[in-house]
Amino acid sequence: MAQMIRTDSSDKVMALRHMLQARGLDVRDFDIEEDSKSGISQLLGLAGGILTLRRRSTGEIRVYAAGPGSAWFASIATDLDRGYFKNAAPAAAFTRRSGAGVSALWV
Repeated sequence: MAQMIRTDSSDKVMALRHMLQARGLDVRDFDIEEDSKSGISQLLGLAGGILTLRRRSTGEIRVYAAGPGSAWFASIATDLDRGYFKNAAPAAAFTRRSGAGVSALWV
């Protein structure tokens, strides 16, 4: 079974942390895992491995190919700009609001 390798000192991980901080996001809310030795990255021919980014508070997970020539950094920046890792919706947003019981059109 493949095991994800969490490396806190990798250049990729450090660059990603700086990107998150520059965008005002709390780095502690994110799990960053780099996997370069599992069978899946070798099977796909990803010499640079796979980079997984997960936001703890929302559960959003994205996986990026991080090999030479890949655009993983730009892909993550684009995903952040599109709001894939945005804050969780407050619980109040899911509550049903009852409208007025009587319509104003009654004559």
